[in-house]
Amino acid sequence: MDHANATFLTAADLTLAALAFVSGSADIFAFLKFHDVFTSAMTGNTALLGLALGQGHILAAQRSLAALFGFCCGSIAGTIANEAAANRSRAGRLCLLIGAEAVCLTAVLVLWAITRHPVYGPLLYVLILTGAFAMGLQSIAAREINIPGINTVVVTNTLTLVMSAVGAALRRSLRQGRADVSPFTPVVLRQSGMLGIYLGGAALSGLLAETLPSLIAIPALAAVLLAFVTARSFRDKPRQSII
Repeated sequence: MDHANATFLTAADLTLAALAFVSGSADIFAFLKFHDVFTSAMTGNTALLGLALGQGHILAAQRSLAALFGFCCGSIAGTIANEAAANRSRAGRLCLLIGAEAVCLTAVLVLWAITRHPVYGPLLYVLILTGAFAMGLQSIAAREINIPGINTVVVTNTLTLVMSAVGAALRRSLRQGRADVSPFTPVVLRQSGMLGIYLGGAALSGLLAETLPSLIAIPALAAVLLAFVTARSFRDKPRQSII
């Protein structure tokens, strides 16, 4: 049985869930504290870059460009590291990638904690580059897990697949005159769960921004450490639930 169609939770599910939470939390943290930029949502950054260029806002364009550059560098570095570690188990390669991501997010947290707020100048770009680099590494880790339609840093495609299943279920139910939930396969349920967890990470960071702003960088780091722990239990072919 593969991870996508397993009817129980596996280490892959828990690792992806933790990484999806990281993305949602990190995106809101970056958007609120790094002056309207994302560290994982590169579609949003590309749109913001185009908007800034069109309106002649050079500083805003530089921030979006820094995030895009950092993410690309992280993805390239993650690919190189993953291929260089080809002799390791998949669990070992995941721990390598997620461990490197955790180091980057720790650096962001430390720099954020010791600097004056709001952050401007060169340090702001260091934070953006480091945070986006971490998300680039994460994108390669999610690809290595390889569950169809689940990418923890790009949720648009996942949302499309879930809505496709909803459409198929509605069509079949109307034709048969009774509810038909057969399109909601295990992989679709996993995709739906990842969307909800991304939203949860974003919501928590939004809540902390209003109530305990000094703690806003902590959820993403805690979640990536959880992902590191669960990745160590990864099996290529899951045989039973780990919980």
